[in-house]
Amino acid sequence: MWKWLKYTLVVLLVVLISGFLWVTYDQADNLVHHPLEKRTLSDKTPEQFGLDVQEVEVKNPDGMRLYAYYGASQNGAAVMLQHGFKADRAEMLEEAKILQDAGYGVLITTVRAHDKNDGERISFGVREMDDLQTWYNFLLAQDEVTGRIGILGNSMGAAMALEYASRNPDIAAVVSVSGFSSLQDTIDVSVEYFTGLPAFPFAPTIAAWAEWILDMKVEQVDATKAAAKLCDTPVFVIQGGADTVVSVASGEWIYKAACGEKEFWYEEDIAHVKFDRDLPEEFATRISTFFGQHLL
Repeated sequence: MWKWLKYTLVVLLVVLISGFLWVTYDQADNLVHHPLEKRTLSDKTPEQFGLDVQEVEVKNPDGMRLYAYYGASQNGAAVMLQHGFKADRAEMLEEAKILQDAGYGVLITTVRAHDKNDGERISFGVREMDDLQTWYNFLLAQDEVTGRIGILGNSMGAAMALEYASRNPDIAAVVSVSGFSSLQDTIDVSVEYFTGLPAFPFAPTIAAWAEWILDMKVEQVDATKAAAKLCDTPVFVIQGGADTVVSVASGEWIYKAACGEKEFWYEEDIAHVKFDRDLPEEFATRISTFFGQHLL
């Protein structure tokens, strides 16, 4: 009898472990695998916001087609606007309208495995840096862009904006809206939000599977390390206290890490990337003023 009981317990343990590994692998793959046929694109259009932009297309160094909205500069300066995780260009239409009305050129950028672009894997900025460089090169080729170039990002786009600026000293100013400080910092919060599973015991194993699938390390994505390199680049960090997508402390950590001129705007009751919706006038004034100080 004891022999059969031990056998049953061993089988049950194997089944539980196998099930756990399968669930965590499947969740990791769902998080980082984003093929075109699974994307739901927003039906919001630039025309609905009164934006004067056109769709443009480029190819990144890997030969992937990327799409953006571009509106010409009236004052010589331009701002790149980068959406967040599994979002698309429509996420940045409000910000683009604010900046276009202020005379800036606006380029609503996209990265691989997002929008209607080529690519299926999301590496949280590790490989997407080539995409942002491709878009930066596009701006340099525009005759009307004769002045400085800034970048504003939402969520994952904010983390990517900080990382890209740390690699490109010609980026003149960065705005980070609800950016995560690092993948390691936000894994628990983000796994709960995107999968519905409790952080323990699932988050560490999901992260390990994601590293294996993407052939990268979580430690490679760290916006605080990027901010610490921006001693000559002004940084404006915006964070809401009701954020359930990334760690609420992320904004403060990024701000503290930034070594140059910096600003921090924190609102206790604002959720993830909802400043443009909940405080539209103040948001417009603050980002216009910040870019006005550093791009013009």
